[in-house]
Amino acid sequence: MGARKYIGRLQELPTPFYFYDMDLLRSTLATAVSEASRYGYRIHYALKANFDPRIVETIRKAGLGADCVSGNEVRAAIEAGFPAEGIVFAGVGKTDREIEYALGQDIFSFNCESAAEMEAINAIAERMGRRARVALRINPDVDPMTHRYISTGKADNKFGISYTEIDRVIASLKRLSHLEIVGLHFHVGSQIGCMEVFEHLCERVNAIRSWFRERGIVLRHLNMGGGLAVDYENPDREPIPD
Repeated sequence: MGARKYIGRLQELPTPFYFYDMDLLRSTLATAVSEASRYGYRIHYALKANFDPRIVETIRKAGLGADCVSGNEVRAAIEAGFPAEGIVFAGVGKTDREIEYALGQDIFSFNCESAAEMEAINAIAERMGRRARVALRINPDVDPMTHRYISTGKADNKFGISYTEIDRVIASLKRLSHLEIVGLHFHVGSQIGCMEVFEHLCERVNAIRSWFRERGIVLRHLNMGGGLAVDYENPDREPIPD
């Protein structure tokens, strides 16, 4: 499977050349959507992984949402036909212009990385006469059992709001009147090969969600992420993850 049946043709093409098996992509998407639908989950595709228009169109047609980490990715998702209610905007260092554009498109939510970002989005939403939906990115302190350079959910990683900040963030919500908290966001890393990582993440998320509920904050959405490992040694052995 994969590129083997095309190897003769590929050798005739100039390099660099990128080959994508669209049949495998469609099969992977169908499997992922089928499994997620059993539980009422929705999958969002990280646009930073590959934004070739043909690939993005195939993913959109499969019914996935879009996870963006820049204003241009939000724009690309909109122009590719993703509905605004299926777009989330993550990433550190969002500029005012990027926030303004995303607010103008009425995307589903901003994943807020810090108290300072919440302040910035609130100020821009107030100026534009809008209310921004946001999900708080919490650092769950979960070891992804992957390389330290692609770990994003441990206490010493730079991403997300730490436990020490949560009380201050909650207290600030009363005055940030142009924000609507719709959920929580978690991401623990890439190239994860041990599924127990996600089990530990879910246990931690349930505890954090209960903490919010005890303080009168009901969260309708939980956005959890982390990349499954690619088998670089034998990529054709299990092309669709179990």
